[in-house]
Amino acid sequence: MPALSVFAAPPGGPGRLLNRSVPVRRSAASFLLILALASALAAQPPAGGGEIVLRAYTLKYQSASEAVTLVYPLLSPKGTVELQPSGNTLVIRDTVEAIRKIMPVLRGYDHAPRPLRLEISVVRASRSAVSPQVQHSDLPEGLTKQLRDLLGYDNFDTQAAAQLSGVEGQRVIYELGPEYRVSFRFGTLDGQRVKLQSFRISRQPEGKMESNLLQMNLTLWLDQTMNLGLAKSEASREALMVVLTLRGGEVARK
Repeated sequence: MPALSVFAAPPGGPGRLLNRSVPVRRSAASFLLILALASALAAQPPAGGGEIVLRAYTLKYQSASEAVTLVYPLLSPKGTVELQPSGNTLVIRDTVEAIRKIMPVLRGYDHAPRPLRLEISVVRASRSAVSPQVQHSDLPEGLTKQLRDLLGYDNFDTQAAAQLSGVEGQRVIYELGPEYRVSFRFGTLDGQRVKLQSFRISRQPEGKMESNLLQMNLTLWLDQTMNLGLAKSEASREALMVVLTLRGGEVARK
């Protein structure tokens, strides 16, 4: 846009052209443009995905230290979670959007302990040494077929079996038959999964020292069977099987 020329007529003299130009409209347009840009910048969220807010959540029933593993995957890149063990509290700093995802998970996790039961069997598996092969099993037919297809053993003899009742968070120690001992702690039911923490099974034949057969953390799914095999090698003619099935609720009373 061309600049405007301004004429001035001094008193008592002819008009003359002043040697100056004043870009009136350009200055006004530029000022409006600056205002528009400033408004647009002010409306944009801060870089990194929004305002950081703080939210503290005190768990009533469950352990806050275990809840950290649930919260951590839901944090944004700028989010943090702080554990305050004395108050069983989590302090979360993150965006509003991330907090909205985390809170329902914590509320669902923080429930009163629910009853659980573990069906456990210790089974000796062996391969037939005679021909033709003689097969037998005192396990349910479906489980026997599953183990034969998976491991290649022919015979399954139950050494000990029990149904162990407890609630979430409870420690269980049980003498499983005359030789075996099992211990673990029920974790918290997360959807359809439960962690058995520090699961340990040991054996102590009469007159001998106790030996540790297995010790580990296990994650079990409700109403699904897990089979653990203990053998010197895959070619061993014998193996000790630990068969675990997790159920909801208490053992039915007769």
